[in-house]
Amino acid sequence: MTGELSRYCDMTWEDVERAAKDDRVVLVPVGTVEQHGPHLPVDTDNRIAEAFCTAAEQHCRENTCLVAPTVGFGLSQHLADFPGAVFHTSHVFVDVLTEVFASYASSGFRRVLALNAHGSNVAPLDLATKEALHRHPGHQFASVSWWELSDVRDVVARSGPPSQASHACAFETSIMLTSAPEMVRLDKVVPGQPYPDSAHVWRDLFGRRPEPTHRNPVRLTEMWSSWSDNGVRGDPRDATAELGEAMLEAGGKELAAIIDELRGRPLRDARRNDPPRHKEGEP
Repeated sequence: MTGELSRYCDMTWEDVERAAKDDRVVLVPVGTVEQHGPHLPVDTDNRIAEAFCTAAEQHCRENTCLVAPTVGFGLSQHLADFPGAVFHTSHVFVDVLTEVFASYASSGFRRVLALNAHGSNVAPLDLATKEALHRHPGHQFASVSWWELSDVRDVVARSGPPSQASHACAFETSIMLTSAPEMVRLDKVVPGQPYPDSAHVWRDLFGRRPEPTHRNPVRLTEMWSSWSDNGVRGDPRDATAELGEAMLEAGGKELAAIIDELRGRPLRDARRNDPPRHKEGEP
């Protein structure tokens, strides 16, 4: 995208006012700070969220999106047994996200899309979009995680390794190899220990079952060090910059399409704001 400024923090207040009048979608990267194995920095999720937003910015039509500052601390309690985690408690994080979304609405923006890069942020983001909508009816507040994007999943199905997609894995490492290669410590790349999965206890970012007999997984949270010595889940030795580039390219195009879709969707206000009235003769 060329022309007008597309980064929120590069703007003056007059630029922001004009961008809101243009009905731009505010694209908010959301991540966290936590261990990512011995080979990736603790801000990996933030960097990945920002990389996808940058890719989307490059594919968006002029004056349709605006990349916001990163919401950089999320929910990482289950990884706090390794040094490095900086996180909010769950109720504070929902409040932070709600306040951030509502702030953009107060500045005149009517459409906000959060791009998430951390699994434990999914539920708080869903709650925050609902809370922000309650404060600002007639607006759009949406969220999506990069691994949920259909075109990214298609790339993985065609070109990705079969190793588990989870944490400091081949897929996160691939994105870092193409977006911030200087931050990847190649001499420290080691596989994670096998996660003790079972029919209903397993996880893969792309929903790929370890075995055809595995069922839909339950949501089970365990402290990371209870089964891992190095913090890795998956095998980052399968990572390549080419895979990372393909995922970012596909994800950027799909996010740009989502932004167009949101801008084309009419803003809907509630039709029943009044309290229900009893019919005559009813108690």
